Amino acid sequence: MEQAKHNPNATVSLSFAAIYNLHNGDLTSLRNFSLPFNFNYSDYDLPLDSEDDMTKTRTFFAAKIVIGVALVGIMLICGIGNFIFIAALARYKKLRNLTNLLIANLAISDFIVAIVCCPFEMDYYV
Repeated sequence: MEQAKHNPNATVSLSFAAIYNLHNGDLTSLRNFSLPFNFNYSDYDLPLDSEDDMTKTRTFFAAKIVIGVALVGIMLICGIGNFIFIAALARYKKLRNLTNLLIANLAISDFIVAIVCCPFEMDYYV
C-alpha cells in the first residue's frame, strides 16, 4: 500500500475504503483526492484559424454535386413512382384491397417527403 503512494505508475488493487481514505465514515478527505492520471487537453487548444477553409476545395465541390444529383434522383423516383401507384389505386377499383391500401398510405407519406422535404434538404446541403 505504501508503494502505491510513492509510485503512481504501480498497479495495485485497492478497496473502496483505501482509495477514498475512509476512516470511521470520515468523508472530509475526499475533497483533496486526485487520481494519478495525466489529463492533457492540448488537443483542444488548437487555434481556430489554423485550419484551411474546406469549402473552397475541389472535394467539397464534388461532394455538393454528388449530393445534389442524389437528392434530385430521390425526388424524381419517389415523386413519380409513388404518384403513379396512388393514381393507379384511385383509378382501378380492383386494386383496392387491404394490402394495397396500406402500401398507398406509405406511398402518400413518401410522396409528401419527396415533394416537401427534399427541396429544403437540398437547399441546406447544396
